[in-house]
Amino acid sequence: MRTQVTLLLVCMIASGALSLQCRPYVYDIDYKVVPTNCTNTCARTTTSVDIYIVSGVSGLTLMTVDDLIHCGSPERCVNASINVGVVKIANNTQCCSTNLCNNRTLPVMPPQPINGRRCYTCNENDCSHKLHCEGAEDRCITATVAQGPNVMSLKGCTTKNVCNTTLLRAHGLIMTDVECCEGNLCNGAEGFTLSFLLMLVPLLSSILFY
Repeated sequence: MRTQVTLLLVCMIASGALSLQCRPYVYDIDYKVVPTNCTNTCARTTTSVDIYIVSGVSGLTLMTVDDLIHCGSPERCVNASINVGVVKIANNTQCCSTNLCNNRTLPVMPPQPINGRRCYTCNENDCSHKLHCEGAEDRCITATVAQGPNVMSLKGCTTKNVCNTTLLRAHGLIMTDVECCEGNLCNGAEGFTLSFLLMLVPLLSSILFY
């Protein structure tokens, strides 16, 4: 399974002095298999991508899961999720600070309870649909997603740590103009002119089959 989806919700490895040995194993300059050297902590992330609409047919679901072994840093050692109604991406991340400690696969983030917050999201017609946020999703998000010439708006719920970026790339997708806000329904309900389903299906296909 591709690990690029994980890059929608995590930052690049921090630079600095290298000391802690972590998985994954890599090849050194002598082509010997050695552990990765990390600066802060070892980390492991299981990312689940739940898609609630497939090929334009409402009610069908499909889930993909990525397991990523990497170095940790404070901003990465937190769980994160983004929910735009038809797609939810959730990261279950754990960090540890002993050599080769990130050797255990984490389970998929379990379903989270509704937390009382609501945000606008987009459906087939417009962006006035109201979405119930779950778990630690404490922000409403608005973003622009582009793949080649196709551009569309996404709205929904997210966690604070997803809001700390201005550009995310994965599977040929580019997410820009990321804006987050606090408060119920604070991310607006303006409509859009392009067909949501006609735009969304190719974008989801790139996530699944890249």
